[in-house]
Amino acid sequence: MVNRNTLKAIVVATTCLTPFYAFAQSMGSAVGEAPYNYTNGNEIEFGVMGVVGKNPDQAGRYNGLTTNGINAIGQFDFSGSSPWDSGRTWYYNFTGENLVFQTGTGLGSGISGDGSYISNTSNNLVNSGALNFAFGKQGTWEAGVYYDAISYTGNVIDSLYTLHGNQATLNPGVHLWGGGVGGTTAYTISQLQGTNAMQPVQVGTRRDILGGNFKYLYGDWTFSGALRHEHKEGSMEESFDGPYAGTAFALPIDYTTDRYDLAAAYNTRLNQTLLQYTFSNFHDANTFINLPYPLYYTTGVGLRSAAYSTPPSNSAHYLTLEEAINALPNTRINLNLRAGLEIQGDNFPPQTADPAPPTNYNNGASTLNAMAKVFQGKLSADSHPIANTDARVFYGFDGRQVSLNQYQVFGPGTSPTDNTFATANYVVPQNWLKQNTGAEVGYRIIPQYDTKLTLGYRFDMVNRSNAQVGKSTTHTGTVALSSRLGPQVNGSLSYEHGERSGVLNYLTPWANLINNGAAGPDPSGAYYQAPMTSDAFKLRADYTPMQNLFGGLFLQFKNENYKYPPFNTTIQGEVAPYTGTGQGVQQDYNLTVGPDVNYRPRDDVNLHFFYTYERIFFNTTGNGACSIVNTGNCLGTAGYFQNKYTSAVHTGGMSGDWKVTDKLKLGAEYTVAYGSVMFGEYNGVFVSSPTLSYQNVSNYPDINSLMNSLKLTATYAVAPTMDFLLQGTWTYFHNNDWNDTANAVEGTTTGSGTIGILTPGYGSPNYSIATIMTGVKYKF
Repeated sequence: MVNRNTLKAIVVATTCLTPFYAFAQSMGSAVGEAPYNYTNGNEIEFGVMGVVGKNPDQAGRYNGLTTNGINAIGQFDFSGSSPWDSGRTWYYNFTGENLVFQTGTGLGSGISGDGSYISNTSNNLVNSGALNFAFGKQGTWEAGVYYDAISYTGNVIDSLYTLHGNQATLNPGVHLWGGGVGGTTAYTISQLQGTNAMQPVQVGTRRDILGGNFKYLYGDWTFSGALRHEHKEGSMEESFDGPYAGTAFALPIDYTTDRYDLAAAYNTRLNQTLLQYTFSNFHDANTFINLPYPLYYTTGVGLRSAAYSTPPSNSAHYLTLEEAINALPNTRINLNLRAGLEIQGDNFPPQTADPAPPTNYNNGASTLNAMAKVFQGKLSADSHPIANTDARVFYGFDGRQVSLNQYQVFGPGTSPTDNTFATANYVVPQNWLKQNTGAEVGYRIIPQYDTKLTLGYRFDMVNRSNAQVGKSTTHTGTVALSSRLGPQVNGSLSYEHGERSGVLNYLTPWANLINNGAAGPDPSGAYYQAPMTSDAFKLRADYTPMQNLFGGLFLQFKNENYKYPPFNTTIQGEVAPYTGTGQGVQQDYNLTVGPDVNYRPRDDVNLHFFYTYERIFFNTTGNGACSIVNTGNCLGTAGYFQNKYTSAVHTGGMSGDWKVTDKLKLGAEYTVAYGSVMFGEYNGVFVSSPTLSYQNVSNYPDINSLMNSLKLTATYAVAPTMDFLLQGTWTYFHNNDWNDTANAVEGTTTGSGTIGILTPGYGSPNYSIATIMTGVKYKF
């Protein structure tokens, strides 16, 4: 879905580019010079493509080819410059890439079976294309304008809402259900589907980008500038869980981002300096989305609604200084400094998922008035102090200081019937200062074989406020060996070890987010902050036994182990619900290994083969059903569950090119990928005598996926300036994952007041698509 103003900008841009092309042909007369001929190098391609198969929207998720039918495609490159002997330096370049017009309207098979569901993805004009025009005088100045289109096709979900801007209305057939503690009624899936209350919606986005730039050279100085305007529109998949009900829905997106850059650079042999100012502005047309409740808890008259907050509008200013000095022999010194001011002055939206926000939800404040001062810098020196030796030292910092209105937000109490909103929460900022320093030394121990040994060390220190780890330090050491053992063999081997330490405070960051003595969020360890040890290993070896045969092997392995210290903490009346060790990711590792081979059996034939195996593993522990009111089943380490997730993917393929004659060239590519992903909530809590349901939950079955991709191409030179192209592709993806069925909003236990949550009702992600394309490429 494209904003009308953006389309207007595109039309204006392309209309303006047409005179530019004519203008370039007679550039000399436009600036008071005699007309002259250009040296041209122009290409233009155009053709048609047919798309057939199942679920083209999923196959074209990232490239925009989302519909069955006939497509028109085009691409061009018009360029020219002054003849070398003319004494002039004018030039121009006008290009267009991936210009596609889709005539079809049928998306995927989807839930409805006929592809006739609401789509928020543009599927007609230039789904993933670009236009660019640049012109100028070499060595003096240049300018250009460009346009890019980027589309993304998301999932098909079942939604109870139809959205109009930031206002949502319930679909026809959805009734207002009411009740109380003793009267909540369960509504079944079949009743909702029978009334057409749930409509399939395909989420997706379209980005239109329009920009320009210029550069002017004056002696040792270069002055440049750029501007970029981007509009992103469509929807994304979201969900919320409110006090009385929850649902999945298509969150509308209407974002505009503008960026402006001005820079001045000074460049000599001994000194290079750059000073740049950047301003960016992000605007969200929706402050929040008003979602009506399909079920309201009390028996009051009227429809209750809940606000869902969207990203706030914000702006930022940055000033950057880059300096490089080559004054010292065999040494280069670099200094990069940046200071910025990030501002978020949007008004407060109502509390997310609050069905009845009071008038004092923000305690009188009208805006967050957040402001972050950012400062970054890096100083490094690279040198070759003695023969066969290179060295590097560096120091860097990254800091942030945040100020904002720490206002009170009132929410409902612990009881579902408590609508007094007397519980206060607070907005808490996080400041940090990150610093790092290190050195690296390399020495060619056997110069004749280019055998180099490299040793490195890095120290990182992080200080955060309102974080689980307020301060942490990391020591990282590396050793690497690379060598060219001869004209046929070369390789590299490296090992890295890291140790991160820090005090893990489980409850401190939540102290301002909870009321004294009230039930708050369960403590947990953030794996990206927790103390950790890391080991990484890389190997690359290349072997060329003969001139027409080349082979390589790549192996990479990284293992991380996290440490959660024992705790028994009480802060502001909040008591940890269990003793023992913390919860979170305990270990993760990933392994990637695979060979690739290139073979040229004849001068006119080239073949390539490859295979890659990737394995990812996570070992996670947690507290399962442990809670403040359920401490009896959660005491000690025995009260934890354990998740072990393993993913493994095999990818292999081959490709080849054959020059049959001087006019005919053939090509083929085939890739197959097969993998499985283990997914589980938890595999049972470790207690001596399992008696509760959550202590006997087993993992879900593995999710197996298979993908095939085949492409065949043929190019025939009809004439020296004209090529005929023919291409066919086939892509196939199958996932044995279950198909989510949409659930109604329902009372899980009649009379309890507990409300079920609506699932999104995903359609099958599988697709099988074939395309045939024919076209002509003309050079002039």
